[in-house]
Amino acid sequence: LLLHESVRPSFKKAVNECNSLRLICGKIVNHPRVRTLIILLIIINAIMMGVATFDFVDDNPKVSQAFEMTDLVFLVIFTVELAMQLVYHGYKLFLDGWLFFDFVIVVLSWSLSQLQIIRAFRIFRALRLITRVKVMKNLITALFDIMPRLGAVTALLALIFYIYAVLCTNLFGELELSGDYFVRLDKTLMTLFEMMTMSWARLARECMDQIWWAWLPFVTFIMITGFMVFNLIIAIVCDAVSALEHKEDLRPDVRGIFSGESSDADVQLEKEQIPPSGDDDDAIIYGLERRAETLSKSQDDTQKLLDLLVDQINLLQRSSVTVMNDS
Repeated sequence: LLLHESVRPSFKKAVNECNSLRLICGKIVNHPRVRTLIILLIIINAIMMGVATFDFVDDNPKVSQAFEMTDLVFLVIFTVELAMQLVYHGYKLFLDGWLFFDFVIVVLSWSLSQLQIIRAFRIFRALRLITRVKVMKNLITALFDIMPRLGAVTALLALIFYIYAVLCTNLFGELELSGDYFVRLDKTLMTLFEMMTMSWARLARECMDQIWWAWLPFVTFIMITGFMVFNLIIAIVCDAVSALEHKEDLRPDVRGIFSGESSDADVQLEKEQIPPSGDDDDAIIYGLERRAETLSKSQDDTQKLLDLLVDQINLLQRSSVTVMNDS
């Protein structure tokens, strides 16, 4: 029992130290300037990967080695940043989709660094910008939100493709063209996909040289896929992004739940006191505590002002009574 009692304070002290370390890591890694620095490093790293594809890098071993060492430095920095996020969030890092995406990218960068072919995929490290730039995150979130509706549009597009693939194979499969565009269903599907990118005029003229009305299937396919279906997809995406932005505008300010509006000083105070955090629950709790302290202080100041006003009113009343008595 005595041993247990002696171990308990040391264990509690160790837990407090670990929690302090966790908060320090979170405060550093989620600081706006640090996040901005990471974004700049990701951009610079992506640009250097593009520059490394030029011949002057491959032809000069020293320059190539310098690029490799610089890329390794970038990877070490990203790994340290991820490690600090892991210390701060713990297992919750794997429950956050964006942080887990960062984790996968960094781990794959280390795991596949020795494979020359796979190393070409290091450029996917630039995708970490999505988790840092709010506009990109909103767009990706909107795309995931519209997956059910987008799936229906994709099914419609696949049906149109199949119908026109069978139709064009039967109509133009026997024609002597410059390539085997419509000889089989799979080749026709590939041809239709190429036509959907608006590269169809030359092929349509080849078919029209042998069948004068061959323009009709081409024009109707382009009108349906290029102008109607894809505009429908764009409309769905724009609607989802607009709904997401509107939802964020209507999201209540939990830190200002005790008052309708916050003054500029209160907003600045909250910015100084509330550390940026990826953990919404911790941020909300911390914000409510700071807001309660601010409101408590404001109430004390208001009470003092009211007491002062009451004293002034009482003084004026006594003065007026004295003047009336004298008169």
